[in-house]
Amino acid sequence: MEIKIKVEGLSKVKGNLKKKINNLQDLTQFFKNVGAYVVRQTINERFGKEQSPDGSKWQVLSQARIKQRRKRHKTGNMKILQDTGNLRQTIEKQISIARDHVIIGSNLKYAAIHQFGGTIHFKKKKGSVTIPARPYLGLNEKDKQHIAKMLQGYINRHVLGSI
Repeated sequence: MEIKIKVEGLSKVKGNLKKKINNLQDLTQFFKNVGAYVVRQTINERFGKEQSPDGSKWQVLSQARIKQRRKRHKTGNMKILQDTGNLRQTIEKQISIARDHVIIGSNLKYAAIHQFGGTIHFKKKKGSVTIPARPYLGLNEKDKQHIAKMLQGYINRHVLGSI
């Protein structure tokens, strides 16, 4: 006695599975969406509210910095880390997306000192200035949870859906 089972459409299922595997190997679109979300959070939450990813307020401008800005700007722009807007703009433009990661940051030479703080020693004139850390890059718990939901949605749509 012999039972013969023939499965029709197996090549279509194999093709779908290969496509699903490729969707897991190349997460470029997912990381593009994550990058857009993190940039939006950085612009709106960090620069907009002048606060670190953990929600703590940035240290206020020193009196010397306020005086310097008043001389330079007739409007007296006193927004922290937003004197010229260059730092904020580079974050919007300096995003690097790949198959397995996204990098968000700034290529400005003064970006790191604002993120981490530190002391600048002047070469031509004597003296130094200490810049307080005002973290503008980073993720908080809400951001991490949102990105996890984004990943779950990506997997549901591009990997689990219609095998």
